[in-house]
Amino acid sequence: MNRRILRFLNPVLLPYLLLAILTSCGGGGRTTPGSPSSDYFKKVPAYRGDSSKPIPGKPYSKFARPIPARRGKWSAPPPAQPDRSRTELTARLRSDPNGPQTDRVLFDLARYEFAEKNFAQTVNTLREMRKRYPLSPLYDESEFFLGLALQADGKYKDAWLPLRGSLSREQKPQRRALLQAALGEVYEAREDYFAALNSYGDALAAFPAIEGAPLLLARTLALARMKLATHQTQSAARKFRNSPAGPILRLEFARRAATENRPQTALAAVRRFLSDYPDHADREIAQELENQLRKQLAVKTGKVGVLLPLSGPTAAAGEQIYQGVQLALRHALEKFPTLRLELAVRDTRSNPQSPGLAAEKAGELIENENAVALIGPFWGVATQAAAAIADGKGTPLLTPFSIRMKMTGSSPMVFRNSLTNRLQSQAIAVYAIQQLGLQQFAILYPEDRDGKELARKFTEDVERLGGTVVKTVPFPPDANDFGAQMRALGGLDDSQFRRKKTALGIPKEESYELELPFEAIFVPAYHDKAVLIAPQVPFYNMRGIKLLGGRGWNNQKLIKYGEKYVEGAYFVDGFFADSEEPRVAHFVKEFRRLFGSKPTIFAALGYDSAMMVFSGLAQGANTRESMRAYLSRLSGFEGVMGLTDMGPNGDARRQLFVLTVKRRRIRHLQMVTPHRVLDASTGGPPGDGAPATRISGASR
Repeated sequence: MNRRILRFLNPVLLPYLLLAILTSCGGGGRTTPGSPSSDYFKKVPAYRGDSSKPIPGKPYSKFARPIPARRGKWSAPPPAQPDRSRTELTARLRSDPNGPQTDRVLFDLARYEFAEKNFAQTVNTLREMRKRYPLSPLYDESEFFLGLALQADGKYKDAWLPLRGSLSREQKPQRRALLQAALGEVYEAREDYFAALNSYGDALAAFPAIEGAPLLLARTLALARMKLATHQTQSAARKFRNSPAGPILRLEFARRAATENRPQTALAAVRRFLSDYPDHADREIAQELENQLRKQLAVKTGKVGVLLPLSGPTAAAGEQIYQGVQLALRHALEKFPTLRLELAVRDTRSNPQSPGLAAEKAGELIENENAVALIGPFWGVATQAAAAIADGKGTPLLTPFSIRMKMTGSSPMVFRNSLTNRLQSQAIAVYAIQQLGLQQFAILYPEDRDGKELARKFTEDVERLGGTVVKTVPFPPDANDFGAQMRALGGLDDSQFRRKKTALGIPKEESYELELPFEAIFVPAYHDKAVLIAPQVPFYNMRGIKLLGGRGWNNQKLIKYGEKYVEGAYFVDGFFADSEEPRVAHFVKEFRRLFGSKPTIFAALGYDSAMMVFSGLAQGANTRESMRAYLSRLSGFEGVMGLTDMGPNGDARRQLFVLTVKRRRIRHLQMVTPHRVLDASTGGPPGDGAPATRISGASR
C-alpha cells in the first residue's frame, strides 16, 4: 500500500481501510435507500400481563400485575442503512480521507456500526466526525445517534447531555420517543426513579409502537411498585392516562391504596380504570379488586377528617403536616392490623390572616363524610372558624399548630397538640435550674409579640422554681448592634474594663472578672439574632455566662455563623430529627423512605396528632363523644416528639428536646418534662392568666 496515503489516515479511519481490503473480492451489496430516520420503527405487540398468585399475608397481592423478567437493556433499533455499502464508504475514505464528503462518509459508517451493535466504535466514529467537522450540516443529526449509542454502551453519564440536547430540537414523535426511552434508562441508572418513569411514559405516549415497548412497560411497572411513593404513582397515572403506561399505573395505584387501607381512594381509582380502559386485558383483575373493596367498605369504617392549607402561600407547611399524617396512618395500620379507618382530606386555603374555607370544609367533613374527629386546621384564625362548627356539631377537633390561639377550656371539643411559647419557657427554665443548677438569670429579648411573651413566661417559670430574673433588657426586632444592651446588662468593653480595674486598684497584669448578678442570659430570639449576640457577651467581658434559647436557635446556620461563640449554649425544641432516640430514628428513616426528605417539626406534629386519634380508634373510641373523652384523658402518650399529656384546657403538655452545641454540632442531650416538674413543685398546672371565655385571639 502506498505509504503516502497511510500517512494521511487518522487511526479512527484505519479499520475501515483494512475492512475494504479484506472484503474487496466479494464486494458489499447495496441497501434499501432511505433517510436516517425514515424506516426506524417497527410495530410491536401490546404488552399484556397475567394475574399473579397472592402472597401470604398480603391480601391485595393477588391484584398485582406481574413484572416480567427483563430481557437485557433497552436500546434503539438499528437505523436505516445508507445508500452506499460499507465497502464503498471505506474505499472513499481511502482515496480521499479529507474530501468534502468525509463528514457524510463517517456518519454513514457510524450508522453501520450502530446497526451491528458495535456501540463503542459508533461513539468513536461520531466523535471523530464532530471533532473534525463542527460546521457539518449533519452535526445535529450526529448528536442524536451519539446519545443513543452512549446509552446503549452503558455510558450513562456521557449520554445525558447529547440526549437532552437532541430532545430539545427534535420534533418527530417517533424520534422523540427513542430519546425519551434512552433518557429513562439514564435516569434509572442515576437512581432518579421518578424522572425515569416519566421518561418511559413520555416515550410510550409519543409513539406507542416504539421498539421494546414491552420492556419499557415492565420497567415502568417495576419503578412504580418498588421505587416510588404512592403519591408519585398516582401523579404518573394521571399524567399518562391516555398512554400505554396509564392502565398499569392506574391499577397499581389502586392496589397500593387498597394495601394502605384507603379503600375509598382505591375504589375510585379502580372505577376510573374500568371507565377509561373498558377493553384492557386486566379488566377482570380490576373488577375483582372492585368487588373486594366494596366488601371492605360494607364494614363500618372510622373516618378521620383532615383540614389543612394545601394550596396558597402556606401550602408547604400544610403538606408537611399531611405527610406526617400519612405516615402515621401507615404505622397505625401496621400496629393495629384489624383497625378500619380512612382519611377524608380538605384544603382550607387559609393563611395567617384569613380562615379561608375552614368552616365550610369542617361542615363537609362532619355532615357529608361523617368524620369521627378532625385533625387541623393549621392557622389560628382557621382553627377558630372550624372549631365553632365542630363544637356546635359535637365533633372533637385536634389542631397540630395554632400556637397563638388561647385555650381556655370552655370548648370541650377543641384540643391542641403544638409547641407553644409556654412549653419552651417551661422547658428551658426547668433544665437550667434543675440540671445546670443555675439560680440567677438575665433576659435579652426582641420587642415583638413572641419575644415579650417568652420573656414574661420565662420569668414566671423561673420564679415558680425558686430562681430569680434580675435583669430584663429588650432590643428592637431589627437590631444588628447590641452594644447598648450589653452595657445595660453590666458588660464593659476593653477600655471601660481597664478603667474599672484601675479604679479598683487592681494591677494590669492581675486577672479580674466582672461581678455580674446573673449566671445565664435567656435570649428568646431566632438564630439570626443569636449569632450576633453570642460574640458580644465575651467582647463586653462577661465571662462564664451561659447562653439559653428556645426553638429559634435550632438551625444549622447557628453553627455556621455563630462559630465558637455558641459552643456550650443550651436551647430546647419540640423535635430534633438527628436525635438517636430509637423512636425518632425510626420515624426519620421511614419518613425519608416514603417522602425522600428529612422530616420537619411540622411533619412530627402531624404524625403525633394523627397517632393520638388513631390510637383512640384502636382502643374503641369510634364515636365522636368517646373520642372526645379519650383525648381529654390522654396521659403518657409516647410519640416522636416525646411524652405527651393532655392538659385540663385541651392543650397538650409535652416533653421537649434539650439541645446544645458541642464541637460545632447541634447535639441532643436529653428529654425534659417540664409540666410534671412544675406540677410537683407547685401543686398544679400553671395558668395563663386568661379569663374562662371561648377560644379567642388567633394569629397562628
